[in-house]
Amino acid sequence: MTAPQPRLSLSRREAAEAVGYSKETIARAIRSGALRAKRSGKDGNGKDVILVEDLQAWLDSLEDA
Repeated sequence: MTAPQPRLSLSRREAAEAVGYSKETIARAIRSGALRAKRSGKDGNGKDVILVEDLQAWLDSLEDA
């Protein structure tokens, strides 16, 4: 039996759930350029796709509380 492959990307909702932030916080981070996201679809009119490594980099860039 093979182990499941790790996810490479997440939707806005999945990213928000993974890090415990709201979808709006994730959306603001994308709009401001703090969190990189790619657009799915042939012409870029699809949904935002966030690479797991970009989500981790964004988290690492946040100041400690």
